[in-house]
Amino acid sequence: MKFKLPCETLTKQGKRPCRAPGIVMKNGRIRCKVHGGYSTGPKTKEGKARSANNIIKYNDQRASNKRQINEQDL
Repeated sequence: MKFKLPCETLTKQGKRPCRAPGIVMKNGRIRCKVHGGYSTGPKTKEGKARSANNIIKYNDQRASNKRQINEQDL
């Protein structure tokens, strides 16, 4: 007998539980492929560098957006 583990993530539409089959992650949670169940992150040096660069870009963009919002409030 084979058991299907349902994904434990809530959807954006109506906060209903995701009904896709999932896998058990390292932290013990069950996630489907849509919600990061098969993602293992970058493995190569180039991939890790690209990922770190994306984080830096994201933080810079977020800071500039906050500055623009604060300037509009003045």
